[in-house]
Amino acid sequence: MIYIIEDDRGWENYYRRILKDYDLKVFHDGVAAISMMDDAVPELVILDILLTGPTGFAVLNEMRSYPELAKVPVLIVTSVAMKNELAEQYGVAGVLDKGKMTPQELLEAVQEALA
Repeated sequence: MIYIIEDDRGWENYYRRILKDYDLKVFHDGVAAISMMDDAVPELVILDILLTGPTGFAVLNEMRSYPELAKVPVLIVTSVAMKNELAEQYGVAGVLDKGKMTPQELLEAVQEALA
């Protein structure tokens, strides 16, 4: 199961279309996603940084504080310019730029993160 934490419905639809062959669960805020992870640990999290409510960084910090969630690969997909050092600090599987990402790049990043 891939959890997508994204509050923009347009991007939600994009992910659903591109990742149609995967089992997806979409959350529009990080709090709902984290509480669901108590019951079912995802194989991968696709995370936006600019969320309504707690930011993606807050979600990532919360995930990393639980041993069972700390190892879940996280793929950040955002319009926020991020330095690779920051991504490495958080131990994410990758960072994709919403403004430049192609459907193929998204698929490849998901496949690599799940491998």
